[in-house]
Amino acid sequence: MNRNTRKTLTAIADHNEDAAIALMRAAERTGDEVLRHQMLRVIHRLNQDAIDLRSLRDDAQSSVRKLA
Repeated sequence: MNRNTRKTLTAIADHNEDAAIALMRAAERTGDEVLRHQMLRVIHRLNQDAIDLRSLRDDAQSSVRKLA
C-alpha cells in the first residue's frame, strides 16, 4: 500500500470522527429519544469505521516494513 493510500485512510478516519462529534452535539440537543438512539448508533458506527480504517492502514504499513 503506498503512502497516498495510507494518507487517504487516515483522512477518512479523521472525517468519520469529526462527523461523529458533530452528530454527538446534535444528539445532545434533541428531545426526541428515538432520534437520539438512532444518532448514537450512527456515531458508534462512524467511530468503529475510523478504528477499522486506522487498523487497516497500520497493518499495511507493517507489511511494507516487513518487506523492506
